[in-house]
Amino acid sequence: MSVDAEEASTLLSQEAFANLRACSLDSLRQACDRHRIFCVTIDAAPLYPSFYVDRRFDQRQLEAITKVLGDLTGGSKWMFFTTPKGSLGSVTPLLALLEGRYARVRATAQGYAER
Repeated sequence: MSVDAEEASTLLSQEAFANLRACSLDSLRQACDRHRIFCVTIDAAPLYPSFYVDRRFDQRQLEAITKVLGDLTGGSKWMFFTTPKGSLGSVTPLLALLEGRYARVRATAQGYAER
């Protein structure tokens, strides 16, 4: 199984993301505060990863892994999800999740967060 990396790793504006999740901007901020999702700030604009609204992913798994990453910056979390990891056979955590390797991705996230 392969995922179009371009498609799974795009960033969406706050408004577009809220619209796709059918939620308010306040709900987005609360989800970020609770480490369920994250945003990356570029030029003072919060941008949200499209994989959180991609139906190919189990959202509970994504949110659980995001919680494991805890207080890391949005940029660090973005790098975790979109950069191939040796511990995952040199694929990204996103692809590993699509392949059904949730436990391994979670363990990799724990190690990443501890560094």
